[in-house]
Amino acid sequence: MKRTIAETILSFLLGAAWAIVLLGAVSLFWSFLPFGFFIAFMAGIVGSLFGLLCVVLLEVAALQFDKYRELKHQTRLLEQIKTSLGRGDDSSLRHH
Repeated sequence: MKRTIAETILSFLLGAAWAIVLLGAVSLFWSFLPFGFFIAFMAGIVGSLFGLLCVVLLEVAALQFDKYRELKHQTRLLEQIKTSLGRGDDSSLRHH
């Protein structure tokens, strides 16, 4: 499957967003650990929220690219069926 430059950049940004999730959660967890495990755990969750929001937004963008590619494929197939029906030759429909 051929990927565009935009999809490659999107994939890279998705990896960077997961890194932000991990760094935010771990850094805030270790920073708040002297105040107790529960507080540190909650701080880790809060620290990962920005990265998780970025992950969700980038995944939605990736789904839109997939949807666009699938719609192009379906349109091409429908145009082939239309031209086959326009010829009036019923034997040509067996190939689709």
